[in-house]
Amino acid sequence: MRKTSIAAVLGLSLLSGAPSTEGPLSLTYDVVAVKHKLLLEAPEGERKLQTGDSATSGDALRTGWRATAELAVPERAARFHLGSSTRFRLAHDQPGVLLNLERGRLRAVFGPEERADGVSADRLVTTPSAVLAVRGTEYGIEVRKNGETSLVVFEGVVEVKELKGVGEPIRVQAGETCRVRVGKPPSPPQNHNISTHDWDRGRGMESPGQGSSMQSPMMGGDAGKPGSSGSSGSSGSSGSSSRGGGSKGRGL
Repeated sequence: MRKTSIAAVLGLSLLSGAPSTEGPLSLTYDVVAVKHKLLLEAPEGERKLQTGDSATSGDALRTGWRATAELAVPERAARFHLGSSTRFRLAHDQPGVLLNLERGRLRAVFGPEERADGVSADRLVTTPSAVLAVRGTEYGIEVRKNGETSLVVFEGVVEVKELKGVGEPIRVQAGETCRVRVGKPPSPPQNHNISTHDWDRGRGMESPGQGSSMQSPMMGGDAGKPGSSGSSGSSGSSGSSSRGGGSKGRGL
């Protein structure tokens, strides 16, 4: 099955300026892989999730230091491969948005939706600085402490817009990368040579030959621990591309 990246899906309707026709919907996010810790925030404290558990729209989660996890959203044919020290919220009351990445890194893969009505719903991802939208795309995304977002596209095309609409949206194609700073237009796309294997092992745009500088402690009991440059990505990476770039289509 050809799969689509999460980031690409995120900005599609928002970038076009067309209002979403789909209202808020509660979705189930299945935990299909966990290495070390995946924690769900709850009023009584954090709860550790294991493979086979699930979370729902509106939940806030984080991975621990040197931890990875994979979530699947069957209703939207989406998978999120989450890196270490990553904090995110499963979107709620935001039509079309599946996940808000607050800090850390993920790799998003989308498959074709099979809906009874034959109409594809928006599948979007947001960060503190960007909205991302795709069709038939796989990508990696990092969010730094200051909200800066780095996008690396492995397959397909991702349309990117600054969260508050500063500047014009741009299209980032397979084999390209761009950055979005809070309140600034997206940077012009540049070429990259990062494969999904490199990405899952921690390589990012800040340290091409090393681990990503994004891998730093973020929350709770993991604070104060140094980042790991070689931590592996999600253990559930089947169906994803293993190459750094794909053929460069010119449309979504």
